[in-house]
Amino acid sequence: MTLGEDEATNVPVCQRWVIPLVTEIVLSDANVISILPVNVEEWRQPLINYLEHEMLPDDPKHRSEVRRRAHRFLYYKGTLYRRSFEGVLLRCLGEEEANQAMEEAHSGICGAHQSGLKLHYQLKRMGYYWPSMVKDCLEYAKRCQACQFHANFIHQPPEPLHPTATSWPFDA
Repeated sequence: MTLGEDEATNVPVCQRWVIPLVTEIVLSDANVISILPVNVEEWRQPLINYLEHEMLPDDPKHRSEVRRRAHRFLYYKGTLYRRSFEGVLLRCLGEEEANQAMEEAHSGICGAHQSGLKLHYQLKRMGYYWPSMVKDCLEYAKRCQACQFHANFIHQPPEPLHPTATSWPFDA
C-alpha cells in the first residue's frame, strides 16, 4: 500500500529496549580482577621477523630453531604461509584464528563432527596450518559436547561366545 501526496499515517515508536542504556546501569563496588596476558609472543612473530628483516631471537636454541624452520615459510603481503610437502601454501593461523577454523570445520554449517585426525586433515585441505594442529584438533573433538552425546555405542548386550565345531573336518 502506498500513500498519496495528501495522505498521512501515524507510526508508533517504541522506546522499550531489551538491553538497558548505559546511563541506567548502576555500578556497585565489586571485587573484580582482570587478567590480561602481557608480552605473550605468538609463534609466527619470530619467523616473520626473520623472513622480513632477518632478525633472530636472542636465545641461541630458539635462534637455531627459527633459522632451521624458516625455509619452509613464506611471508607475502602481510601473511605468513607454510609450504606443504605437496607444494601447497598453507596460511599460518594464530590461536584465535585456529579456534575459529576448528569450530567452523568441526561443527559449522558444513561440519560433520568428525574425529580429531579427520578434522586435522580437513583443515589442511582447507589451507590452514599452525604448529600444534594435530594436538589441538584431537582435544577439540574430545571436548565437543555433541560428539560425546552421539558417540558410538555398542547396542548389543554382551553374551558369551558359543563355538561350533563340525562333526567331520572339511565336511560341508
